[in-house]
Amino acid sequence: MRSTGEIVVGRVVALSVALLASLPAIAQQRPVAATRPVAAAPQSPRDYPSVVLDLSSHNTIPIDNTLKSRHGIGLVIHRATLGRDMGGPNDVDVVFPDRMLSVARAGLRLGAYHWATPTDTGDRQADDFLRVVKAMCDLLAPSQRRVVLAIDWEPHGSDPDHYMRAAEVDRFLRRTMARTGRNVLVYAYENFIHEQRDEITNTPGLWGLLGRNPLWIANYKVSTDAMGNPMRGGMILPRVAGSPWADWSLWQYTSGDNGPIADFPPGKIAGELVDRSVFRGARSDFDRFVNNNSWDCIYRKP
Repeated sequence: MRSTGEIVVGRVVALSVALLASLPAIAQQRPVAATRPVAAAPQSPRDYPSVVLDLSSHNTIPIDNTLKSRHGIGLVIHRATLGRDMGGPNDVDVVFPDRMLSVARAGLRLGAYHWATPTDTGDRQADDFLRVVKAMCDLLAPSQRRVVLAIDWEPHGSDPDHYMRAAEVDRFLRRTMARTGRNVLVYAYENFIHEQRDEITNTPGLWGLLGRNPLWIANYKVSTDAMGNPMRGGMILPRVAGSPWADWSLWQYTSGDNGPIADFPPGKIAGELVDRSVFRGARSDFDRFVNNNSWDCIYRKP
């Protein structure tokens, strides 16, 4: 005869078996969840995909599908406008519309940037920029009207003081975001970002506003060997500590033959030096990033 303790244990075991048998779905879901495919983050910065090319009228490289098939480019960000000199001819990059049509025909994603200057207010420069981008969009098939927007915040020409002030950058971003419903990539050199820290801090709300928009940082620093050649593994990652951004999204690592080109593809296409950037993440994450930051060329407000 079993003791009272044995009876209790037996009942507990029986109840446990019955419970497990009644919940097969729960028991089977756990290993499925663990094996669900998830985009893996690159194991090292050298795995970051070099998928972004930025161009202006100064570049003459052919725009065709070899940019994607041979050079791995996924997004071309082209200069659309430069400052706003009261309707002067230098306001618009003259090759922008035709170049963007070629980019679309090549099956690449589209991007447009405005080189900000102190020639007018930030909101008026934003309106000028969007007008030019919208006119280009109207030439595209409806399915192709998706454009990543960016502001190039740096000194223009040889004058280190010829740049858009922080308060006007604030106006540019707010105006662009309100009219498009999308964030704006902020392009700037690493040193310039840190030089603007006080001006950013003294512009109410700008610190948080910048931090909500993706950072596209330029930094060509690299460790070299005794002969001055870039060393493999010698990349010096951009420094964003002390800035409004927690981290960068795009890193322009070369303007042609400089930077960590022993780790990433050199900035040379069809014999011409070009700017190239990597995305901080996996290739699949890059596609999501572009989708989330593309304007559909429809105004949200006048």
